[in-house]
Amino acid sequence: MQRIIEVNHLSKQFKDTLAVDDLSFTVNEGDVYGFLGQNGAGKSTSIRMLLTLIKPDAGEIKLFGKDLAHNRSEILRQVGAVIEKPDLYKYLSAYDNLKIFAKLSGIKVTRELLMKQLQMVGLAERADSKVKTFSQGMKQRLGIAVALVHDPKLIILDEPTNGLDPQGIADIRNLILHLSRKMGKTVLVSSHLLSEIELIATRMIIIHKGKKIVEGNVAELL
Repeated sequence: MQRIIEVNHLSKQFKDTLAVDDLSFTVNEGDVYGFLGQNGAGKSTSIRMLLTLIKPDAGEIKLFGKDLAHNRSEILRQVGAVIEKPDLYKYLSAYDNLKIFAKLSGIKVTRELLMKQLQMVGLAERADSKVKTFSQGMKQRLGIAVALVHDPKLIILDEPTNGLDPQGIADIRNLILHLSRKMGKTVLVSSHLLSEIELIATRMIIIHKGKKIVEGNVAELL
């Protein structure tokens, strides 16, 4: 089984705070990988290093078997991500948002393709509605559609259910399961809620103060 993510001895310090402390973990192809920890545990910092938004102080990251530091552009073309709240154009429609981000990704777009993406995240009926009229859960689903528009192999979602009502949480959960089971995507999803991770993840890691506490199959750990 191919390793999609390999993290070895990753560390990152901000002034007096050691945000990530000698962290190592692996994500295999087809995993829904839960990245679990309390707020401030180092989850977002780790994810930002995976996406080259910040540089690690030490350690190595490989994605798809290739060193991230030396193959950044090639690797990131195969990755889709939503970090915290998605950045969307509030005064444009869902369809126009998707069209803009598709063009920025260099994707040749057709209306049929974009509507298919909106259908997948349950927003086809609101394709022409302005994003400013959307609930937070709808914005989150549109953000995931944007992250998927270039058909990446790996999806990274940072606390995708934060601030959502129970129905919004259920919608995101079902979408993640659809991405994994029906579309064959590898998904890394961070959360501080064990109750959510145990419903969707096949494997997970628990981190605390930047350090790995435990990693393994969800069924065995529970």
